Amino acid sequence: MLKQVADGVLVHQSEFCQSNAVVVQGEAGVLLVDPGVLGHEMAAVANDLRDLGEPVVAGFSTHPHWDHLLWHARLGTPPRYGTARCAASARDQLSDPRAKARIAEQLIPPDIAEQVPLDLLGLIAGLPAETARIPWDGPRVRIIEHQAHAPGHAALLIEERGVLVGGDMLSDVLIPMLDLNGTGDPIEDYLAALRLLEGAADGVDVLIPGHGSVGGADQVHARIDLDRAYVHALRDSQVPSDPRIGPSATYDWVAGVHAGQLKRLAQRSSRDEMLDSLTCGYT
Repeated sequence: MLKQVADGVLVHQSEFCQSNAVVVQGEAGVLLVDPGVLGHEMAAVANDLRDLGEPVVAGFSTHPHWDHLLWHARLGTPPRYGTARCAASARDQLSDPRAKARIAEQLIPPDIAEQVPLDLLGLIAGLPAETARIPWDGPRVRIIEHQAHAPGHAALLIEERGVLVGGDMLSDVLIPMLDLNGTGDPIEDYLAALRLLEGAADGVDVLIPGHGSVGGADQVHARIDLDRAYVHALRDSQVPSDPRIGPSATYDWVAGVHAGQLKRLAQRSSRDEMLDSLTCGYT
């Protein structure tokens, strides 16, 4: 189940949307980042780690979307972390007693719904704001927090291994998906996040996106540039030239996501223009 991509760093890719679970080996066990989606896959990862004599000593969720907040009982009960904003968002989502049922009905594809264990969904602790590294007994894992895609999203830089874990950014199969539910500027939030990742990219030999193919050193800046070009096209209401939504796209539904983002950004722009005109009328 696990494939080594760098010294002490292994990946398992799920059948669901090429989701990547990341294992980082430490002194007394492993850090497990975004552990997976399907129950039998997470159980198999647990089996592989048991065979390696590597218990899970810490978990981390890169952001508060359901497919990154899952866990399996066979992985044990280590501390599971996220950024403070990530954990707060997860708590808010799950405060409704019907939240899990709604996730199962509305967000998880029907063909896999029965294979996704939700009993341990979102049980993460928020690290104190501005925490620079994941607290665990292993290689230093730097937290690069930003507000693109979801509140409190974190990329992780495993500096001594030359590995960048991108979360739901820098994918070769999915376009940038903006957080259009927040109150901030989703375009600028995404561009600011890309600048942060670009600033951390020197010395990175392996890029692990949340979904899609693991990339080498030559892919890091290439994918940053591709994501930036897409966001610029959205901002300028242009038709992007992007292989992730063209005829060669891996997933045909991504074109629908793109169309939806265009529509919602146009609606936000129209609403802001109306509010500006109303405000001007009272000044």
